[in-house]
Amino acid sequence: MDALWTALIAAGAAVMASATTGWFTSQAARTQARLSREAQLAQLRHAQTEQRHQQRRAAYAEFAKAAGVLHSRVGDMVAVAGDPDAFALLLDEARAERAVLLSAMHVAFLEGPADVGAAVRDLYETVNGFWSAARRFHEAVCSGDPARAEEHRELMTGCRVAARRSRDAFVAAVQRAMAS
Repeated sequence: MDALWTALIAAGAAVMASATTGWFTSQAARTQARLSREAQLAQLRHAQTEQRHQQRRAAYAEFAKAAGVLHSRVGDMVAVAGDPDAFALLLDEARAERAVLLSAMHVAFLEGPADVGAAVRDLYETVNGFWSAARRFHEAVCSGDPARAEEHRELMTGCRVAARRSRDAFVAAVQRAMAS
């Protein structure tokens, strides 16, 4: 009988050891699965954040490029303000570039945040103001009135300077937004 009890106790201990090992193994597997899932979710969140960052960066860069191109084209228009044919040609090109700027402005504005949106709007308005001032300067130069032409040159120069300041403010706002 002692052998039977010894065998029963040994069998019971083996079953108990097997059950305990199985329980700890299943707990370890669950923990490992949870940690793996959390790591995958963290990687997904990081990838989404990085994609969003790149999307914003591209929108801001496209807007800055469009603003720079139009600003440069308006500078070209100013250089030929007394030549109606050359001015008209550059004006047509500037109109197309202005449309690109408007489209890029909408995208950059939507990317936010609020301070970047305000800088986007300000840069658009100052570059657009420079464009309008250059057109008025051309009209004044073509009118043959030197005093009027000089008055509009000063106004246009002020608009050009304001556009450059707005560009710098836009870049600063973007740098702050991209750093956070």
